[in-house]
Amino acid sequence: MSQRRWSLAALALAPLLALGACDQIGDLVERMRGGGVEAPGPAPLDDVPVEARALSGAVQPQDQVAGLLAAEPVLVAPGQILVGARVEQELAETASEMGLASSFVRALRADGLDAIETLPQNMIAEVRQRAEVEASETARSAARDVLGRLGIDGEIQVRPGGVVTVNVAAIAAEPTSLHFAQQGGDAATQADEPLSIEWNTTDRCPRIVSQGQLEADVALATRCAIARLQASRQFEFVEPNYIADPGFELPPRERPSAPPPVRPPTTNPPATTPPASTPPATTPRATTPPAPAPQVGGVPNDPLYALQWNYRPRGAGEGQTPGGAGFAQFWDAAQIGSRQVRVAVLDTGLDLTHPDIAASGNVARGVDLIANIERGGDGDGIDANAQDAGDRCGAATENSYHGTHVAGTVGAAATNDRVGVAGGAWSVTVIPVRVLGRCGGELADIVSGIRWAAGLAPALGAGNQQIVNATPADIINMSLSIQAPCPASMQAAIDAAVARNVVVVVAAGNKANQAALYAPANCNNVIVVGAGDARGQLAFYSNFGPQVDILAPGGDVFADSDSDGRPDGVLSTKATQAGCYDPVNRNSTERCYYAFSQGTSMAAPHVSAALALLAAQSGLRGRPLEDALFTRALAPHGANFAEIECARSRNATPLAEGSATCARPSGRGSLDLGLALSSP
Repeated sequence: MSQRRWSLAALALAPLLALGACDQIGDLVERMRGGGVEAPGPAPLDDVPVEARALSGAVQPQDQVAGLLAAEPVLVAPGQILVGARVEQELAETASEMGLASSFVRALRADGLDAIETLPQNMIAEVRQRAEVEASETARSAARDVLGRLGIDGEIQVRPGGVVTVNVAAIAAEPTSLHFAQQGGDAATQADEPLSIEWNTTDRCPRIVSQGQLEADVALATRCAIARLQASRQFEFVEPNYIADPGFELPPRERPSAPPPVRPPTTNPPATTPPASTPPATTPRATTPPAPAPQVGGVPNDPLYALQWNYRPRGAGEGQTPGGAGFAQFWDAAQIGSRQVRVAVLDTGLDLTHPDIAASGNVARGVDLIANIERGGDGDGIDANAQDAGDRCGAATENSYHGTHVAGTVGAAATNDRVGVAGGAWSVTVIPVRVLGRCGGELADIVSGIRWAAGLAPALGAGNQQIVNATPADIINMSLSIQAPCPASMQAAIDAAVARNVVVVVAAGNKANQAALYAPANCNNVIVVGAGDARGQLAFYSNFGPQVDILAPGGDVFADSDSDGRPDGVLSTKATQAGCYDPVNRNSTERCYYAFSQGTSMAAPHVSAALALLAAQSGLRGRPLEDALFTRALAPHGANFAEIECARSRNATPLAEGSATCARPSGRGSLDLGLALSSP
């Protein structure tokens, strides 16, 4: 390093010396000189624009924990039902009508969908499409007949992929069973939010029900329509259109707009916060990010990378974190991924204007599959614009920009570009699929999202315009949950995707409960990810049980295990105007683009990013790629891992009858990419 550069560095550090921040300066100098050699690494924080370094997040008070873990009602879209067409049964007839060989038709009758894979790709698509159209039309007609006998004239629509949606909500003159999804507000303040029904699986349709009863109660009409459709035995499945939750965010804000003063750490950048009395400005600041630097591996130069404990090597030594996932070791070996590997993120969409994403070459064209305009919140229905329009539920809540945070961890955020944070895979193709909107997302849209992401079915936009996925995914990430048995429509879509060599990664859920109670964690053919914290323990909120396959960093915004004054959450991309501060000078900022979050939602994209890196390194896809994750990148749990006093976890299982100690099974181990470097 030249003498002139050191002179400039000394001048820049003079104000900090005057403040006596010696420990902070030592760390900053060490990072600047890279241990005496010219080495890549995080840019000095005061050497990048404030937009590239400002962030949001404070350690949260413990009194909020009980509310976050409290049980919530199971919600469904009012009057909406999903019906499965018998596509597989229709395949043989379709093949015969197309003049295919009788031997193939016989094989098709015996082997079903598996026999299709013996055909050329263009023939496969034609057979499948025609079979879906025929089976769906048959299902539509049958549903109309069943509902007619019940006295219901519902709206019936066919979706790509052999799913038929039935809507009987329009018949209810007085929708007394409807309520606002966000509790605690009146109709005047929440009239613009999507309505829902609280769904109780023990409720039954009476044997005798009048037209007047059905018209007065949309929940009753929904139950009775489902019962009649199921009883007809003409469909693959019949189920309510469940509303999925992307995972908890913090309750309506009654906390300071900025974090409290913090103690400076010894290994992280200076820990600083703005005064709580200074509110953030309301006008977003325009910013033009610099061009990304060449991606060569090693330590990324993203200024906030030092706060991303989740990527560090596992361990208690210098530069390590007990709950780290070992990404840094992979990068040190110049294993940074490939854009030939595609990860679809089914979530709230992606903020394509984000300064760490707008300049990223890691994002492919996505899709918005939210059919309900009210739930979409962007003024239109299904289209090719996957912009994250937010998901707030009620006037007192904020948009979580959940999908943007999740996708940033996968690799949508440009890495090694001297802006913001690093992504798990420096080079990857992220496909945003918007299926979650205001107050959650509907099962019908999620099922369509799985099929679209895997290249199994197009989306239908305005005027029945087809939106085809030109870049089918190798990996699908779903950070969402429904407290219900695995819906048949979801399982069918997952199975079809897996048959296309797609690996499906899902979050375990965030209620400190059995993962078996939550879909898609209780579905087959998925990798279920629980959350670990920075201490290497099971996060307090993470669901657990035999369904969980692996733990990955999910964070804990209620803890500060390294005493740096910041929460132990996962730091990723998220635009906000709440609690933003500049970590250099303790001043609040009008807006920031990075925030700490927690949840199995944050854990799942670590596994998706790890799979993407392994796929780029090995060339594997599908089941062999999944096997590689568990044989090469899994750190086994130690003895007595995740055991807890039974009195502290009502959902855990006692080790023995009468034991005061309970077990919370949490997969075969924790994600550790560092191990994959030495594994064959």
